[in-house]
Formats: sequence, C-alpha cells, structure tokens
Amino acid sequence: MSKRKSKESISTNGECISQVQKLLRERLCHHYATGKLFGTEHQYRHLLELLKRTTVHGESNSALIIGPRGSGKTALLNHVLKDLMEIKQVRENLLEVRLNGLLQTNDKVALKEITRQLRLENVVGDKVFGSFAENLAFLLEALRTGNRTSSCPVLFILDEFDLFVHHKNQTLLYNLFDISQSAQTPVTVIGLTCRQDILELLEKRVKSRFSHRQIYVINSFDFKQYVRIFKEQLSLPAEFPDETFAQKWNNNVQHLSVDKTVQDVLQNLFHYTKDLRSLHLLLMLAVSNVTVHHPLITASDLQEASKQYRMDSKANIVHGLSVLEICLIIAMKHLNDVYEGEPFNFQMVYNGERNA
Repeated sequence: MSKRKSKESISTNGECISQVQKLLRERLCHHYATGKLFGTEHQYRHLLELLKRTTVHGESNSALIIGPRGSGKTALLNHVLKDLMEIKQVRENLLEVRLNGLLQTNDKVALKEITRQLRLENVVGDKVFGSFAENLAFLLEALRTGNRTSSCPVLFILDEFDLFVHHKNQTLLYNLFDISQSAQTPVTVIGLTCRQDILELLEKRVKSRFSHRQIYVINSFDFKQYVRIFKEQLSLPAEFPDETFAQKWNNNVQHLSVDKTVQDVLQNLFHYTKDLRSLHLLLMLAVSNVTVHHPLITASDLQEASKQYRMDSKANIVHGLSVLEICLIIAMKHLNDVYEGEPFNFQMVYNGERNA
C-alpha cells in the first residue's frame, strides 16, 4: 500500500514539475509580458492611447520606440497589443504585419512578406505593378470595406527599424509613412530600434512623412524592483492546477528573494546588466535543474546558474593548458599580428617561441 502511495506521489510530483517547467520556459524563453510593467508605465499609456486611435477610432499614426537592446521595447509593444485584443472590435478587425530588418533585407522581399501576412496572394496573382507604391496601394485597397471608419485597421511593426534605412532610396519607409498620413485605410507604423540617432539616418522626404512621435524605453528600475521582477517571473499563477504545490513553490520563491546568497547573485547580475533577458537566462538555467527529487529551486542552484551564465568560453578553452602550450599560443598571436592574418607554419611558431 505504501509503495503504491509512493508511486502515486512521484507521478503527481512529476506532472507538477512538467507543468512548472513548461509554464516558466514559455514565460522566460518568449519574454512574455506578465503582470505589471516596471519603469515603463508612462510609455505604456502613451502607446496604448496611440494604438487605440487607430484600432477604435480609425486614425492613422506612426511612431518609433527607441531604447537599448534588452530594455523591453518588444515586451512593451506586446503587452499593449495583448490588452488591446481584449476589446472585441480590435480582436475582430485589427490586421498585424510584422517585418524584421534582419529578414526582409530589401523592398521586394518585404512586399512579398506584407502580401503573405495580409493573405492577399490570390488577390495579387500575376498582376504587374509599375512601382512599389502602386503595389502597396493595391494591397491596402483590397482591404477596404467601405469608408475610413469601417475599413480594417492595419498595424505595421518594423523590428530592427534602422536596417530598413539602408534599403535603396528608403522606398519602403517612405511609402509606409506616406500611407499613414493619406490612406483611406487606417494605418499605423511602429518602428523598434536601438539607434538613438535614427532620425538623422532618414532621408528628408521620409522624415517629412514621419509624425516624429518617439517613445524612449530604458531600464530605470532600482534593485528593489529588480527583485520584484525576479519573484514575479518565477511565481506560479493562481490558476495553476495543483494549488498546494503552487503555494509551496511561491513560498519558496519568496524565501529565495530575501536570501542573502540569492540577493548577492542578483545584485552582481543587476550591476553587470539590467537587461531582463539576462535575468531570464539565469532563471532558465536554475529551472532546468528542477526534478521530481529536487522539486524546488535553491540558492545553490542560482549560484551555479550564475557561474554558468558568466562563464567565458574562450577562457574555458585555455583553462588547463600547460605552460608550454600557453607559450605557443602567445607566439601564434604575435605572428598573427606581424603577418596580419597571413598563413604561417609550426616551424615559424616554434622559432618565435624560442626567440621570445
């Protein structure tokens, strides 16, 4: 009887651990915006109001979200869109087109992607267009369902916006900003970039079409808020299937947040970088150690995860080499500088090491 109970307990714990890891991995890997936004409440209200004007009132707009990598630009936008989708009118009508400067490397590729995401391949068919502007205008015309207020609003999201600046004549940007000012279909263009000087890179004609709305995002939270983010990212929601385990897990997270060892780990990471993706990676490494026989995260798990995160891969390669091997590497480095990347052989390395 006791063996059966033991097996059932292990099975239950196994299911809980699987659910915990699935939930937290989705949250940490996809940078899902959970709970309250830290330090970007003003930017959230600004962006929400801007997108409401398009999705609810049929206005067209354009804006740039500017901030360093990892500052939460995408998380902010996703959070706003998530809240907007709770409005029935928005959920049923809003069309999103997401472009990335790393993927859509020229206007032709970008136009094909716009057509695909708007599901207008059959409408375009084999039609030949005289210009990019004509093609884009045709796509938007195909979406019209009457007047400006009854047309489906279109949201263009341009990630790595600064890379689109390098497209020939900035045709894509010009036409997107142009239709956001004059098209009958409500259109909003949102660009995300880490370049503070982005406006200086725009051509004069493109700049004249841009609304000059800029939303700056920066990690301005202090260490107390950072610890709150740590707790929020690790905590299980109230709707978790096993309430008893969820309470036990959340109590453990609360104890970890005030533990001196854990606070030292978090403080080192906080001073190293405020990028929340780094915190997500640290937590992901710790969550990966959770098993049926080790169901709760410990301070030592976070310490070990911190060591793995801060590990220098190049230093690890050198670690454990003999003195002679290190001398040969130094000689190779010296020869590489002398010959400016030209090939050299072992005899030259050996001679260099002897003469050193």
